[in-house]
Amino acid sequence: MHVAEPGTPPALDRVDRTRVTVAVGPLVGPVLSRVVGIHASRADLPIDRLNDAVLVADAVAARAPAFAVGGRLPVSIQSGPGRLEVRIGPLRPGGGQRVLEGAALPAVGSVIERLADSVKVRGGAGGDEYLVIRIESHPDAPTAGA
Repeated sequence: MHVAEPGTPPALDRVDRTRVTVAVGPLVGPVLSRVVGIHASRADLPIDRLNDAVLVADAVAARAPAFAVGGRLPVSIQSGPGRLEVRIGPLRPGGGQRVLEGAALPAVGSVIERLADSVKVRGGAGGDEYLVIRIESHPDAPTAGA
């Protein structure tokens, strides 16, 4: 991880990456929310988008463990200035879509899809799936550091 001196503008090409595998259980939510929140802050996302990222992490953590392969939930997070990408999986076949459906509210739809800028379910080896979620800053919004 790159740490800049206070007051130094973030490097335009800086990319932070973290991969964490959490055993299915009560720590999935707290771990995922904190790691996503840290990356959203490091990406200098506006405070509303940082909150969206943490809400998405909470929604994923509440549903994805049911579709984890081998009792473990691997998550890869990549962030850079103004952007955050979270990749969850491998999930069992059909798990990616079922996570999205499980996060649906009446008259709103999938909370994950409403809050994220991009949501994709990608196939993997042996029929496994990956849920890939991207959240970006929006122009003219106050940043977390402001």
